[in-house]
Amino acid sequence: MKNKIKSIVVILIAVMAGYLISHPIVFHICANTYKFNDYTGCLDSSIKSIGFPLLIFSLWVLLATFVAIFFSEKIFRSWLKFVAWAIPLAIIFIAITPVSSTAVMDFFPFYRDDAARLAGEVFSVISLIIIIWKWIVSRKNKGLVDP
Repeated sequence: MKNKIKSIVVILIAVMAGYLISHPIVFHICANTYKFNDYTGCLDSSIKSIGFPLLIFSLWVLLATFVAIFFSEKIFRSWLKFVAWAIPLAIIFIAITPVSSTAVMDFFPFYRDDAARLAGEVFSVISLIIIIWKWIVSRKNKGLVDP
């Protein structure tokens, strides 16, 4: 149970950090603001490079975590073994993707937000596959499912 609570807390902190960094005007943490008529904007690069990707990826991980906590501790630990190597790989994948492009004609734009969304979706799908597979195997071992 401790592992489940810790993982929820860590993911919620990541979601809050992503939201905080993605909305610097609301939280008054923007160093370079500009004003155009009634609109106030932020020129800080942390919004696109860190804030939105962190928010997008952590929301997908939060979804998978909420699904995983409703299963047994054994299934949750199996899922945590997957998380231990999947999240660092996803972070590397997101970090090496460019924030934006300087090309004149960008035929297939794939930026950091897209990489975070893709990594989060793949993470969630694989998580669900692992959880369902482990649940079916555990039910077969208990004799609850016909072969």
